[in-house]
Amino acid sequence: MTTEVVGSMAEQRRTLVAAEPGAEQPARRLSLTEQVYHRLKEEILQVRHGPGELLLEPELATRYGISKTPVREALRLLLQDGWVLVMPRKGYLVRPVRLEDIREVFEVRRMIEPVMAGQAAHLRTDNDIARLSGLCSEQSRDAESIEPALGAARAFHSELAALTGNGRALAILTDQLDEVRRLHHLMPKAEHHITSTVELDAHRQILAAVEAKDARAAADLMSDHVTEVAEAMVDAFAGMRR
Repeated sequence: MTTEVVGSMAEQRRTLVAAEPGAEQPARRLSLTEQVYHRLKEEILQVRHGPGELLLEPELATRYGISKTPVREALRLLLQDGWVLVMPRKGYLVRPVRLEDIREVFEVRRMIEPVMAGQAAHLRTDNDIARLSGLCSEQSRDAESIEPALGAARAFHSELAALTGNGRALAILTDQLDEVRRLHHLMPKAEHHITSTVELDAHRQILAAVEAKDARAAADLMSDHVTEVAEAMVDAFAGMRR
């Protein structure tokens, strides 16, 4: 391999994440495997790699301008996280979405989010309320662009849950929110739910209950909200399969 090619590959490695639209700049320098992992996961969540698509190490390595080793390691991490399935002697398959998956995601959310919303009502500060209010405004700001609204909605749920200080529960919830983000990109009928009146009003009502330190109302409103979103996702999935 020539010096010019090595230099070119090194430069591509340095810009792998930075060149990705909307990529966050990390507080520390990520390893190449971590960069590939985050980029591939983002592409899966945005359905640039759709459910059931075959991912091949050589093709991904060529596309990213890197060797196959970090691609292989990143795919193994995605396998551990459940985003891909291994296909012996072929490659990796982006995990398909089943109706059972949607139901399980929202069952988990119903188990933990109402409790965490109630706890957050006892623990919130004025700064927390201001931050959550800002996220509600951001979610409603641009009804034509799904990704900023999805990001704001996801942050609303995760930051509200983070107020409890329960890192284990937050990690579980984060995985479910990633699943929901993929569903929004996957199903056209669900795409605009994130900026719908029912969605935005639900977040505002939950925020009002948390601000009032009304734990019971916050929990009940969160339970109702998660149930409504679950029904919308199931309906959208059914419509996609017709």
